[in-house]
Amino acid sequence: MRVTLATCLAWPALSTSDRRYADALERLGAAVRGAPWNGPTEPFDGADLVVLRANWDYHHDLAGFVAWLDGLERRGTRVLNPPPMVRWNLDKRYLLDLARRGIRVPATEVVPADPAAVAGALARRGWEMAVVKPLVGASGHGVRLLRTGEFPALEGTTASHPDGLLMQEFLPEIVQDGEVSLVFFDGAYSHAALKRPAAGDFRVNSDYQGTVEPFQPDPDLVRQARAALDTLDEIPLYARVDVVVRAGEPIVVELELNEPALFLTMAPDAAVRFAEATMRRLAS
Repeated sequence: MRVTLATCLAWPALSTSDRRYADALERLGAAVRGAPWNGPTEPFDGADLVVLRANWDYHHDLAGFVAWLDGLERRGTRVLNPPPMVRWNLDKRYLLDLARRGIRVPATEVVPADPAAVAGALARRGWEMAVVKPLVGASGHGVRLLRTGEFPALEGTTASHPDGLLMQEFLPEIVQDGEVSLVFFDGAYSHAALKRPAAGDFRVNSDYQGTVEPFQPDPDLVRQARAALDTLDEIPLYARVDVVVRAGEPIVVELELNEPALFLTMAPDAAVRFAEATMRRLAS
């Protein structure tokens, strides 16, 4: 079985984490190679499976990335996670879908990318501050915390965000306690990581000097995070459910179905579990 792990031109080589995954696949009999989604098409032609891994830069060329997914789909190439699921997950409005399905997410709305709209939403919600982010983005790109009176920072953004911005309540628990990422393979819990922001920041991404460490969640947290997967039309090969805990209850801040960072180096046999789940999909 030929498996191609999709990377990107910005970071074409397999990460240490994904190298463990590739090695585990090879031990199970697969022929594996990594290749940038936005590079030559040859590594993807004839692959039995393409697994989306380190396509970190998709948000800088969303139309190109979606067109690439569409092309694989037209050619009958098997892709995991499946393109329809990934296309839904690329736009952060999916959080509103999760809320409609009964999953607790931060208070969220889409607003035009202009100061008056943000000010109006803050007043309507009774918030003193809010997190705003692009509808499509990764690694904390374009995410900022706005307080009353700071809206001039949004001047000129309408053209770059014609569909608007995602606006969310600020969760102080992220600063106090961090954010937990729970990783699932084929719907089964594998491992978790605790991400904390750098001092004076609220973003846990490594691009903003956030830290990450292994974490052991209690069974209730795992069960509640797993509930987000049950709202999907099918169970993904892999998923990362990012939650913030408030008064003992998780708030899902992201459901990552197109996610390079699965922290495979932080848990024994995590890469093996991922590889075994992949081979089961290939055999089905």
